[in-house]
Amino acid sequence: MIKRFFLAAFLVILSLNADTYPKTFAQLGTPLYKSSKDLSCVLSTNKKLLEYEKFLERACENGLNADKTKDKKEIKSYLKELRLLQKKYDYLLHILHDEISKSIDAKDYEKFTLLTSYDFDGFLNNTNIRKKALTYYKKNSYKKHNKILDKKINNSRLIKATAQEFVDEIVSSSYDPNKKNKSKKSVSIFTRRVSNRIAIHFKNDNIYDVTIRVNAAYTNITTSKNTPKVFVLKAKTTQRYTTLKINNGKNSYSYSYSWIRGSKDAVHDDSYVYRLPYASGTSYRISQGYNGTATHKGRSQYAIDFAMPVGTKIFAVREGIVVQTKSNSNIGGYEKKFSAHGNHVTILHSDGTFATYYHLKHHGVLVKVGQRVNRGYPIGYSGNTGYTSGPHLHLSIFKAVSARTTHTIATRFVSQKGLINEVVRGESYIAK
Repeated sequence: MIKRFFLAAFLVILSLNADTYPKTFAQLGTPLYKSSKDLSCVLSTNKKLLEYEKFLERACENGLNADKTKDKKEIKSYLKELRLLQKKYDYLLHILHDEISKSIDAKDYEKFTLLTSYDFDGFLNNTNIRKKALTYYKKNSYKKHNKILDKKINNSRLIKATAQEFVDEIVSSSYDPNKKNKSKKSVSIFTRRVSNRIAIHFKNDNIYDVTIRVNAAYTNITTSKNTPKVFVLKAKTTQRYTTLKINNGKNSYSYSYSWIRGSKDAVHDDSYVYRLPYASGTSYRISQGYNGTATHKGRSQYAIDFAMPVGTKIFAVREGIVVQTKSNSNIGGYEKKFSAHGNHVTILHSDGTFATYYHLKHHGVLVKVGQRVNRGYPIGYSGNTGYTSGPHLHLSIFKAVSARTTHTIATRFVSQKGLINEVVRGESYIAK
């Protein structure tokens, strides 16, 4: 009981003073620390929560120590702790979502409103449970309103109304051992059979990691234990996914899978300071910043728009490898139908994140896929293609968060006047 009191006090102190959060890997760690207090309110009787809180307290202390010492070994050790903490947190979130689903099935609206009264990192991010919860709430909100769910409903409407400036490229494929598919896939399945066992392998021919989601259909077949539904496959590698045991009698198996560019496990280097995407000594106005009123919502909330004339030379904000380009479009407009027509360059960074430079001019790309570019290297010319209301450069740093979704990342820039922690709409910044 005493230990529980001190843990609760520790969480209260964290919530009252944000300065006590470790600055090292803040983008990964801070949401975990902030969410713990709300989790303790809705899962107070769960044994896993106490285990999580103990681990959280230790991780926070180690993170604050890493802030002070700047020791590389301590920083690396702290990152491992955060990744483990994230797994524990995700499990608690799974428990909470399961409890919400049970309360809906039991038609217990009072318990449902209690479980959905706190908005913390990852809450209702699961598509199925979010749809189930919001549908149930809409039917019963006349009994008692819920500010958190009202906000989520309004945000969903806003995101649908404004659309997104560019779309996640989700690739869907399938594998049936009884059918031959001659089309070459950059992410593919192949098998090796020995006696009554079949090894299932995934192969990634891309120059970047991918996050894969697998759906399998088995008849009279036993699979390896702990076969993942979602996993990361490194660039240019082959990995055994699972092993099938063929049982006696009629049997069959097949797979459908989808994947997205990037690793869901990538961690952005929050210490990195980006350069501005235009020539040194020049400046351009921010026409839309974080959480913009036009299109920077949802997964695009940390995108930045720089107002600039068509033909302005664009430079890489960070070094990396070019993984995708498009320059053959000459159309654009402020309608959703133009979303797929934006010319762009996408560059992979060393920490597994990406930068996309969007709305480039027709034939305005200066780099090729596979090319390694340095920070400040010219990559193209700005334009007005795709989903756009006028000439500008859309810049976003992003990472995969699942096999179906990416999310933009808040970043810092350097200018001639110093560090920019967050760009401000209407302001102009001179590139260093």
